[in-house]
Amino acid sequence: MRGTTTPPILLARHFLLLVVLLPLAALAGDEVGSRRPTLLRLTAESALHAALARNFSIEVQRFEPRIARERVTGVLGRFDPVFDLSVQRDETSQRGDFAAGVRLPVRRVNRLDNFSAGLSGATPLGLGYDLGFGSRNDLGIFTQFADDITTTASLTLRQPLLRGAGPAANLASVRIARNNVMVSEWALKKRVIDIITQTTFVYNQLHLAHEGLRVAERSRELARQLLSDNEARVKIGVMSPLDVAEARAEVAAREEGVILAQRAILDNENLLKQLVTNDLERLLEVRVEIAPPPSPAFRADVPGGIRAALTLRPDYRQAILDLENRRITLAFTKNQELPRLDLTGSLALLGFDSDYGSSARRVGSRDQTAWTLGAIVSIPIPNRDARSAANAAKLECAKGLVALQALEQQIVVDVDNASGQIVTARQRIASTTESVRLAQISLDAGQERLKAGTGTTFVVLELQKKLIEAEAAQLRARADYNQAVSEYHRQTGTALREHGVVLE
Repeated sequence: MRGTTTPPILLARHFLLLVVLLPLAALAGDEVGSRRPTLLRLTAESALHAALARNFSIEVQRFEPRIARERVTGVLGRFDPVFDLSVQRDETSQRGDFAAGVRLPVRRVNRLDNFSAGLSGATPLGLGYDLGFGSRNDLGIFTQFADDITTTASLTLRQPLLRGAGPAANLASVRIARNNVMVSEWALKKRVIDIITQTTFVYNQLHLAHEGLRVAERSRELARQLLSDNEARVKIGVMSPLDVAEARAEVAAREEGVILAQRAILDNENLLKQLVTNDLERLLEVRVEIAPPPSPAFRADVPGGIRAALTLRPDYRQAILDLENRRITLAFTKNQELPRLDLTGSLALLGFDSDYGSSARRVGSRDQTAWTLGAIVSIPIPNRDARSAANAAKLECAKGLVALQALEQQIVVDVDNASGQIVTARQRIASTTESVRLAQISLDAGQERLKAGTGTTFVVLELQKKLIEAEAAQLRARADYNQAVSEYHRQTGTALREHGVVLE
């Protein structure tokens, strides 16, 4: 038997195919190995933790306190001292002159060297200061080009006594900026509370959608079973074909309910994923599987809830800080109404010598001393700008106080309504539970009558609808109870405390 050999061209093709397919197989293996899970399992607690850790709106709000703190630093910068340094040389050369109609040849050179350094700024009391040190060297024909150095150390002060005096005038912007830090921190707390409430709402809505699908499918199965029973009865001649048509129409109608329930699940899944994840790639790919939400216990205490709201509710604390800022602005504008009366004073010590070192040392010997004392008075007439600003600030304070009182009234109503919604939802749960029990009894009786020939398909379908409506109402009442408890904690500002959330 003769052996066979593979042609070289065929071997080359096989080798090329192997080279191409091996990397693709490795790449496919990597993709399978790195494939992310497509199912997100959540409980009510884990959903809240995920929302607080990954929600974009919270991440955005976290920047605000940091920005506000930087603004405080920026406002404090107005009290930073400023260091100035100046070095300058001036030179004048003259090569001719003209006097009595005659041009005269002249050669004159004058040179002036200046060096100065200073530290200036202002204090929170309004005191302005300027501490300076400098040297001056005049050279020229009149000094026979010998160094003539004057060194000066000086201090200048200006203290306002009326307008611009004191912390109320100089620290207003700092105090407002610091209050705004607290405003931004309360805004962050409000955002977190809103996300907690929203996550609880959506989680319960998703669970309600799942239960709604279960009820819709059960409703459809009841209609299908009735259709099957009616078809069997028509075959044996104990029922009219009209009953079959009626049952078949109801099956089609209830199929729509199943479709809508499935869509509700997908919509609420997207809402929940939007809250609990910041992974954009997985947002639409991952399905969500949730555990039934717990039903928290609740004891009605409206006065206690109102007290908690006045202490913990972010919008109320922000309103108080806003009113405080308005009062700070009022104090500032009232100070600006005053005339300006500033005391000024300066002291300069001078030293003279032929070199810089000796001249600087002579400052302490006070070769020459100069000082000034004075006052500056400025009275705007009739000062309409400052007066109108002060009057507007007074009105803003009054407006802020009324707004705060209105918010306090709103808080009382909100807390009482939120507490009432919980009590009502709890009563609805008891009522709808009994309604489901009685609707089931009625349906069972209607089906027995239909089997006995004394009932009608229409009546049984209506009894089925009433049972399904009762079950849906029961599920809605339970979801509303959980949502009402969460809303109560939002209205009282206790959501962070209830869920053990501490903001850094």
